[in-house]
Amino acid sequence: MKIVESRIIYWSKEDDRFILVVKNGTEIIGLNFCQGDEIEIFLENFNCIDEDLTRFYQAIDPILSSVIEIDRINEVMWAYLRYKM
Repeated sequence: MKIVESRIIYWSKEDDRFILVVKNGTEIIGLNFCQGDEIEIFLENFNCIDEDLTRFYQAIDPILSSVIEIDRINEVMWAYLRYKM
């Protein structure tokens, strides 16, 4: 079995956040994000997997309506922020 892990950082202009997506093949195994456009703050403090956010994503991803993966991730992040408030 070959495991391929990738780490991708997205900038979501519309949502004003950097997003870390860690994948094993096509499966998302880790997420994190930081509101705002300061890449240095993101890299210092949020460039690691948030286990709680990742579990939240994995629980609700199957019921989301967006077809595009990054749109689903952003939907989850807005819901997660509301959940945490």
